[in-house]
Amino acid sequence: MHLTDLLDTTARRWPQKPALIEGSTVLSYAGLLERVDSFAAQLRAQSLAPGKRVGLHFPDGPAYVALTYALWRVGAVVVPVPQECTEEEISAITSSMELDAMITLKPGLGSVPLQPEGMFRRLSPAAASALPAGLDLAFIRFTSGTTSARKGVALSHETVARRVEVANKALQIGPEDTVVWCLPMSHHFLITIVLYLSQGATIVLARHPVARPFLEAVDRWRGTVLYAAPFHYSLLARDTSGAGIPSVRLAVSTTCALPQDVAEAFQRRFGRPLVQAFGVIELGLVALNVEDPAGRWNSVGRLLPDFEVRLLNPDEEGRGELAIRGPGMFDAYAAPWLPREQVLQDGWFQTGDIGRLDAEGFLFLLSRKTAVINLAGRKVFPEEIESILNRCPGVRESRVYGRPHLHLGETVEAELVLDPAEAGLDGVRAYCRAHLAPYKIPTRLLVVEALPRTPVTGKIVRAVAAA
Repeated sequence: MHLTDLLDTTARRWPQKPALIEGSTVLSYAGLLERVDSFAAQLRAQSLAPGKRVGLHFPDGPAYVALTYALWRVGAVVVPVPQECTEEEISAITSSMELDAMITLKPGLGSVPLQPEGMFRRLSPAAASALPAGLDLAFIRFTSGTTSARKGVALSHETVARRVEVANKALQIGPEDTVVWCLPMSHHFLITIVLYLSQGATIVLARHPVARPFLEAVDRWRGTVLYAAPFHYSLLARDTSGAGIPSVRLAVSTTCALPQDVAEAFQRRFGRPLVQAFGVIELGLVALNVEDPAGRWNSVGRLLPDFEVRLLNPDEEGRGELAIRGPGMFDAYAAPWLPREQVLQDGWFQTGDIGRLDAEGFLFLLSRKTAVINLAGRKVFPEEIESILNRCPGVRESRVYGRPHLHLGETVEAELVLDPAEAGLDGVRAYCRAHLAPYKIPTRLLVVEALPRTPVTGKIVRAVAAA
């Protein structure tokens, strides 16, 4: 199975159906296929051979989608390079991934224009890693994985196609759906864009994070599915226009943990719950809480039927590291090349996430293995303490972390962003004493102007420099 086959099949079946909508521009499936084939012809003219790795450093939009499929059409491997990357990071990706070419908007030495937009620049990788025979590689994406070292996750066409098939058993995307999209394509493409286009759905690119234009797009195009981050849902919940989302059947929250205040505010504002999703780049979409999103707002639901889960080294409360196995597992790590078989433990992938299962099999994610604070033999989860701190009057947001301690292992500390009108650390300490076990109360509170977050998705950056 080749991923372009999925798009070709959809385009033959519904040629005039809208595939991508941006603003007032509507691109049909036939029109998208024409753009794909046009880009592919231009890439062939540059003698881009199958198996070559091409960095895609390009803004989100219909051209990004068309370029991705065009690269697949000519047999190239797509390596997304996020727009927010610095020049130093781009250089590091180019070198470590042994990129043969780069597609960008920015002209450079030796660049060749791609019509109607884009520049193609051939590169000269220092080395070429030999890949296993028969592996039809489609995609390599960077991730920190279960360690702090960045890796490239390599995925074949067959692997991605299998993931799409499995994920849609839960999402149930079909040609009647219109998905309102606002996530960065360099981070989210395979189990979203590829899935939607394989099923004949329409994708509305509502990339502006302001709530009013997003809601207007939902209303104008009668969106049925929302797929966004808690950051976006927080903005929507604060909208005061009175606009509703009656056409929406599914609102999925992804990229990071869903805060309780966001879940509750969204349900109050729109009368429907947010559905948490759990995806792992090495595994695909693993769980989706479509069964009880209101009653278990903080659960990612049961695992999809094709997956199995184990809790490794569970403590007395049943909390342990998640090991998961199922279809569509990654093919290898790149840079250096490390086949899947050398990573898995008896077929299981250790995710680095700490979680628990309730009696009915609903999965609750508690923390990352690397973020857990070990205090005198006790496990302390930063997210649990943050959820309390963030409800304290005067606290806008918080970040909890462990500080090395000679005798205790680690102590609990926190950074706080305070509301100047209500600020007062004495009140925060009193609130902690009332709502947290004594050993969970931060021993030091540090007031900061803002917390470090990853671009676009807004995840808290956990690493803290040693004091």
